Amino acid sequence: MDTSILNQTEAWIIALLLFILMLISSFIGKVAGNYIRNKKPTEEKSTETSALIALLFFLLAFTFSMSSDRYDSRRKIVVDEANIIGTAILRSDLYPDSTRALFRKDFKDYVETRILYYETGPHTKGILRADSLSQVISSKLWKRAAKLAKDPNNLAATQQMIPALNDMIDVTTSRLSGEKAKVPESILVMLFFLSMIIAFYGGYSEERKGRVDWIVQVGFCLLVSLVILFTLDLDRPRRGFVNLDMPNQTIIDLRKNFE
Repeated sequence: MDTSILNQTEAWIIALLLFILMLISSFIGKVAGNYIRNKKPTEEKSTETSALIALLFFLLAFTFSMSSDRYDSRRKIVVDEANIIGTAILRSDLYPDSTRALFRKDFKDYVETRILYYETGPHTKGILRADSLSQVISSKLWKRAAKLAKDPNNLAATQQMIPALNDMIDVTTSRLSGEKAKVPESILVMLFFLSMIIAFYGGYSEERKGRVDWIVQVGFCLLVSLVILFTLDLDRPRRGFVNLDMPNQTIIDLRKNFE
């Protein structure tokens, strides 16, 4: 998970660097435009950048939408997991008191590992460790349910518990896969280079006309950087401004089942 330099770097740092690089590109474009204008003073040409800007904003919208959809999917999986675990906990009541107590003890430990899974933050080793712990406990729950299923007296309880445990185990895989699914780095790198190229042509085009409106140029660079900042932030739910704290609260609330 998140082993590349781009994913390990904070989103605001990337956005700030992009903003600075875009300003530098605009200035280089201004210098180039001034050179060409002085070399060929009688030639009046302007470079049209509206098509490039439209392309950039289309790609920004596409990437932001992709990142937003993935965030919504992750949020839904967390809520679904909380509901599935809650259902499995309630179905342990179908067993005799002695067996019920064993189930609830393991479910309590399982809930704590799923809370730890999120609260460990963006640290890959901590995430994998918490996920492994939850797999060990879920395996223990499954083996107990499978053993009890051999007793005809537990038929009703088995018919309810087995599907719930199966869903509980499956949803952890879906959640881990959802966190690994991010906007491809190739698209992000393309956006970075395209942003700098358009900033260059913006400065070049304006200087060929004899003036550069730096308020417009700075505003454009700032706008693009902010859109990319929030695109990256949505794609990183374990850190940043937009996170999964509220959905994860539904799993934390499962502790109330053991009070």
